Amino acid sequence: MPTELPAFKVVQQLGRTYRALLSAFDINLGQPLPRWRILLALYQREERSQKDLAEDLRMDPAALTRQVKAMQRLGLIARRSDERDNRLTNVMLTAQGRKVVRQTLPQRTRFFDQLLEGLSEDDLQSVSQLLDVLERRLRGEMSRAPFRADRG
Repeated sequence: MPTELPAFKVVQQLGRTYRALLSAFDINLGQPLPRWRILLALYQREERSQKDLAEDLRMDPAALTRQVKAMQRLGLIARRSDERDNRLTNVMLTAQGRKVVRQTLPQRTRFFDQLLEGLSEDDLQSVSQLLDVLERRLRGEMSRAPFRADRG
């Protein structure tokens, strides 16, 4: 069996770390991280279009729509056509959605405090800078990718 390249191992570790983050977040907060990001964004800015929300969260519009529909069924958000442009769908938190966010915010703070405990500001800045470089490169690769029929 050939030995893996160190760079490939780092990318694999990044994927494993992200999946562990998703699982731990869900277990500790009772909300999947993608859903939480939507709830928090709506809590911070009230009503907004799904298009705007997808752009702000850097989320695939189709994935956002799936999340929004599930959250609507749970009574966390409401949807309606935009009054100025009926091509857009606006989303907003319901009273239940706002309550969930207010109750979950302290848990979120504790979760991230415990997760990052013992890491210095320099450590956090270094990790953030490295992840930013990787994200920019990946987004650059996505923009250069040739058209594929399965991507629409």
